[in-house]
Amino acid sequence: MKRELIQNVRVQPYASGESIERAGFLSAILAVKVGTTGALTVTVTHGDADTAAEAVTDKLVFPETHTSGGVYTISDVTAGDVVNIDLDLLGLKNYVKLTLSGAAAANSTAALALGDKNVQAV
Repeated sequence: MKRELIQNVRVQPYASGESIERAGFLSAILAVKVGTTGALTVTVTHGDADTAAEAVTDKLVFPETHTSGGVYTISDVTAGDVVNIDLDLLGLKNYVKLTLSGAAAANSTAALALGDKNVQAV
């Protein structure tokens, strides 16, 4: 494993609605193991403190889909599927919350990988 990866990525278990400090990280991948068949929606909010949560209006937060803001929906996933959702955190405030909703969110588990640290180790 390259040292650049070890020093520039942080991976953690994640619970829906939990506030994370993204200081120094410019992107993330949210991995969700789907608990129930149905739709899965991810809503991103951000703020200057871990209790603040304002809507994200950036159209590039979900770079693969170019949604009209901080909400992304996958219409049909099956229980047991693992879904990886790419997030561009550039331009968001220091604290970010990802909230899972929809039928597929029930009994789901998630992990969050923060990457693209803005200060690279030498």
